[in-house]
Amino acid sequence: MPASRLHLGERLFVLGWLVGVAVLAWSGTHVDAYRLHVLDEPLPHPYPWRGVATMTATFTGEVLLLYAIIRPITYQRSWARALAGLFVSLLLVFGFGVVLLHAPPYMIAHWLLLAAMAFACLGLVGVSGLSWRRGRSR
Repeated sequence: MPASRLHLGERLFVLGWLVGVAVLAWSGTHVDAYRLHVLDEPLPHPYPWRGVATMTATFTGEVLLLYAIIRPITYQRSWARALAGLFVSLLLVFGFGVVLLHAPPYMIAHWLLLAAMAFACLGLVGVSGLSWRRGRSR
C-alpha cells in the first residue's frame, strides 16, 4: 500500500515508530556513565550495536502490539481500546522501569519512549471518552 493511501492513524503509528528508532539509534552515541565511572572503562566506548538493535526490535514489537490493540483503521473513538492500550503501555513502563538502575542510555531512551506511548494512550482515552460521552448525550 503506498504511503499516500495510509489512514491518518496508521501514519501516526509509522511516524512514532520512525522517531523512536531514530531516538534509540541516537542514544547509542551517548556516554555510558556506568561503564565510565564504575567499570573504569576509558573513553571512547564502542557503539553498542547489539543493545541498540535489541531495544529497537523490542520497541518495534511494542508498537505493533499497541497497533493491534488500537487498530486505527476501525477505531471510531473506541475508549475501551484506548484504555486497553493505556493498560498495556503502563505495564510495559513499569516492567522496564524496574531494570533502569545502571542502565545504558539506550535503555533509558527506550523507557522514555514507552512513557511517551503511555501519555499518548492517556490522551487518546480522554479524547475518546469525551467524544463518546458527547455522542451519548445527544
